[in-house]
Amino acid sequence: MSNAQLKNLYKFLFHFFLLAGLIALWLGIGGFPIVLHHSTNTVFPAVHANETVTNPLKDIDVTDAKAFLILTSDDWSERPEGMPARHVLVCTDAEVLRQLKDNFSFEISGGDMTTEESELWVYSHDTLVLMTNIDINLNHVGIQNERTGWAEAVNKEALCRLFARFRPYHAPILSLR
Repeated sequence: MSNAQLKNLYKFLFHFFLLAGLIALWLGIGGFPIVLHHSTNTVFPAVHANETVTNPLKDIDVTDAKAFLILTSDDWSERPEGMPARHVLVCTDAEVLRQLKDNFSFEISGGDMTTEESELWVYSHDTLVLMTNIDINLNHVGIQNERTGWAEAVNKEALCRLFARFRPYHAPILSLR
């Protein structure tokens, strides 16, 4: 390779990596990180046959916890007032997570909604303890998974206020395990 060709190759690689880095930075800061899912299974505590109301967080230690809320474009565009306008929200505030735990009760309908694609991932001491599909909009908050089917929030207003306290996730990549 001649010096001119080598110089052009270095110039091309420099610009390529500069552009790739700027795109990754824009995605992260703009609230649209690349989300890598490493688990295809829903993680959800057992629901007893006679239960009509369930709180999947009731037995979870949230003193060292974090929660990720991954919103689809439909939920993002119809989010309740006060929720940050981002694709991925995160919460590590122990008090907010304690209140979320106290208010995360859902009435099991036994039916199904259309497929919900937004997700809530909750980790306690770096262990995934809850992963469920969730629907958050101006009219309701509900979860859907194979254990409950569709379940509507008992206290939608409290959950919306708590989700509004989640903060935008700013890294360009989010790897969930």
